[in-house]
Order: sequence, then C-alpha cells, then structure tokens
Amino acid sequence: VMAESGSWQSEKWSRFLLLWLYRLARLLSLLSFPLDRDELQLKAPKRGSNNRILSVLWRCLVVLIYAGVWPTLNAHLVETKPQSYAELFAALQALSVTILAVVSFIIQAKGESAIREVLNRYLTLYRRICSVTRLQYLFPFKFVVFFLLKFLFTLVGCFHELIPLMAAEHFGEIFQSVAVIFGIYMWLGTLFVLDACFLGFLVSGILYEHMANNISSMLKRMQVIESNEASNRLSKYRKMQLLCDYADELDELALIYSELYAVTLAFRGMLQWQMMFYIYYNFINICLMLYQCMLRYLQHDETALISLAMAFVKMANLVLLIMCADYTVKESQRPKLLALDTVCSDIDQRWDKSAETFLCQVQTQRLEIKVLGFFHLNNEFILFILSAVISYLFIMIQFGLTGGFEASNDVKNQFE
Repeated sequence: VMAESGSWQSEKWSRFLLLWLYRLARLLSLLSFPLDRDELQLKAPKRGSNNRILSVLWRCLVVLIYAGVWPTLNAHLVETKPQSYAELFAALQALSVTILAVVSFIIQAKGESAIREVLNRYLTLYRRICSVTRLQYLFPFKFVVFFLLKFLFTLVGCFHELIPLMAAEHFGEIFQSVAVIFGIYMWLGTLFVLDACFLGFLVSGILYEHMANNISSMLKRMQVIESNEASNRLSKYRKMQLLCDYADELDELALIYSELYAVTLAFRGMLQWQMMFYIYYNFINICLMLYQCMLRYLQHDETALISLAMAFVKMANLVLLIMCADYTVKESQRPKLLALDTVCSDIDQRWDKSAETFLCQVQTQRLEIKVLGFFHLNNEFILFILSAVISYLFIMIQFGLTGGFEASNDVKNQFE
C-alpha cells in the first residue's frame, strides 16, 4: 500500500508539473492548441480560422522582433567595442550564438503543428503503455527529481542572464524599454524549448524502461511453463495455450516499441536545430564565463567566483541533456539483454516466431540520438566537451601570457 501511495504521489506531481508546463507554453505563445482532457489530446483549430491567421501573423512579427533585440540580450557578456584580442574573440563567439539563436527561433516558430503531432503521439503512447503494462502510474519519483533539478539550473542561469537587462539604462527610452521587455519574453520562450529537449528524452527513456520491465516481468511469469516441479507442472495443452497468450502480448509490445522508436526519432528530428543551439549556446556560455572569470581575476575582482559558478551551471545543463539522451538509448536496447530467445524455446512455434521477430525488430530499430548528423549524444560526448573547455582555457592562458587581455591599438582602430 505504501509503494502504491508513493507511486500515486509521484504520478500526481508529474502530471501537475506537465500541466503547468503546458500552461506556460500557452503563456509564452509556443503552443496555441487547447488540451482535451477527456481524450488526452491537443486539438488543432479549424483550418483557415481567424485565430490561426492571427497566430501566423503574430509569429512572423515575433521572429522579426527577436532578431532585432537579441544583441541587446547578449550585450552584457561582451564589450560593445572590443579593445583587446581577447574581447574580440569573445565578441565573435557571442555573434555566432546570435546567428544560431535567430535560425533556431525561426525553425521553432514555423514548426508548431509538428510539435502538436509529436505531443499527441506521446499522449497516445502513454495510454497504450498503461493499458498493456496494467499500470496506473508510469512516472516514477526520479522524473520529479530530474525535472526540478533541471528547472533549478535553468532558473539560476535565467536570473544571471536577465538581471543585467533590468539596469536603469535599458529603460531610458520607451522604444528601448519595449525592446527589452519583448526580448525577455521571447528569451524565456527559447529557454522553455531548450528544456523541452531534455524533457522529451526523459519521457522517452521512462517509457522504454517501463516496456523493458514489463517484458522482464512476463519472462518471470513464463518460468512456470518450464517448471518440472510436480505442484507446478502443466499439461501440454495448457503450456501451448499460455505460450499463445504470451506471444500475442509480445506482438502487442512490439507494435508499441515500434511506435515509441518512431516518435522518439520524430522528436529528435523536430528539435535538431534547437538541440544544436542548446549545446552550442551552453558551450559558448561556459567559455564566456571562464573568460569573464579570468578577466575579473586579473582585475582582482571578487565577482570572478560568480562567473566560475555560472560556468558550472551551464556545464550541468549540458551534462543533464546528454545523460538523459544516453539513458533513453540504453533503455531502448534492454530487451536485447533479456533471454527472449531461450525461454520456452522449442515448445511452441508461435512463441518462437514472435520472440525472433521482436528481437530482429529491436536490432533493426537501433535508436541513435544524433544532432544534425554531427555527433552522438552519449556519455562519451561529455568527455569531448570537457576536453574542448580545457583547450579553451589553455587558449585564454596563452592570451594572458602574450598580452591578449591588454588593450591593442590595432583592435581599437577596427571599431572606431
């Protein structure tokens, strides 16, 4: 009873957090589709309706404004007019983030219908898995823990990035004030989409985990068929009947696995640019934070520790996303480790065929989470990022030893 009560509490909190996220997405103009709680689906508005046309016009306006105010959002990280080679290097990094942010936002703004389709497929899978596994609650306590941990890192980073925008000089003129307010509003929407990348992989991993646990539980129930104990011995007819039932159940699980594989790939494909921006943005921010830390340290500024702490926060964001993607891939391959091809083999051809077909499907549908085909999101990629950060540190140290942090007339002349 206590275990069931704990499962219900985690499920209740998970549903509350997901519903809160849906409402926040509506507030940030990321979703315009109402939720039908009875059917558990997002409803599309009628084609050509006034709401849809206004939504498209609004998004076009938002993209233009976003492209205009992004430099203001990023201005606190670098100098407007670089005076040293280190400042010039940091300004080029910030410029690359600006370009990628605008491209990512355009793709995000035009892909709302695809987001609705993928979310509806996830909701349908949730109901199917609940039915097949006979579980009332799918979301474990770790979902709430990881969700809140990611939310904490996002909140800390958000405060650090948005507080400089609240300075009085940004509200001196009415147009500048409106630009800052719009910028903050749209930047919150961007952060929401970036965190949705993490959340989608976490949900896929949990669904894969429940499916693998259900197969493992089924195999344990099948042990009675091979039992030679007199008290558990079954007739041949009863064994054949049970194996046919288990074969039907495995065929249903194979269909769900296939749909879960397809929807995970659809999610990855839909948010590839956002994931690329997520990784690049956090990596560049780590580099800029380390640059600020070294610069402030050389200036004997005690706030250097704040920049160092923010670099760790950005690194934690990356690690959570990568570990979550790696967790999803590993859970998708768990059925290969189960003894499906040896349990009750050579007793009934129906079961043997179902088990062989399922294992071939799992082998064929090998999940890989790549970002634009460049790299895999797995735990080894964390080491690659760490090595890149260390290399950046050595570059910054070389800048410091060769006077790169000092003002240069050549750089000044380029921006006068």
